[in-house]
Amino acid sequence: MERVTDSIKVPLRGLSNGSHAFEYEVDGEFFQSFGSEIVKDAICAISMVVIKSRDFLKLECTITGTVTVECDRCLDDLQIPIEVERELLVKYGSEDEDADIGTGDDDVMLVEETATKMDLSQFVYDYVCLALPLQMVHPEGECNPQMMAYLMKESGGEVSVESNTPFSGLKDLLDNKNN
Repeated sequence: MERVTDSIKVPLRGLSNGSHAFEYEVDGEFFQSFGSEIVKDAICAISMVVIKSRDFLKLECTITGTVTVECDRCLDDLQIPIEVERELLVKYGSEDEDADIGTGDDDVMLVEETATKMDLSQFVYDYVCLALPLQMVHPEGECNPQMMAYLMKESGGEVSVESNTPFSGLKDLLDNKNN
């Protein structure tokens, strides 16, 4: 599948020193082009402020929107609001100089001085995926009632997110100690 990345390219050639604003939108097709199995659909607006100086570029990226994922509990669609603010520092140089920078910072990118455009698709994809919560579940009482009934029947009682945590055994120890 061909990636839908043409929409998140920042032009470098002809960009004067100073601040420049760019607006982009991505949807579910963008995430599917990366082979994402987590994001089923999305509508995200991206606001990118590029501050160019002689030696580097500073990108201030703001992503807002809604991402549709699968609920970890009932498997129905769940919409999660996303709001991300990140900065990316772009330095001019070659890949050989990458080892010389030695920052170990993922928010630093090298581009060739002859580059005409900079593709930020991977960064946007990563920023949105990292903004998703570890546990993606509907608020209490909003899960699919049929699935919850099935889970209760199969588990032989109450279905609780808390009972599946590694700390539930510690809670029992504290309760026994207090009694």
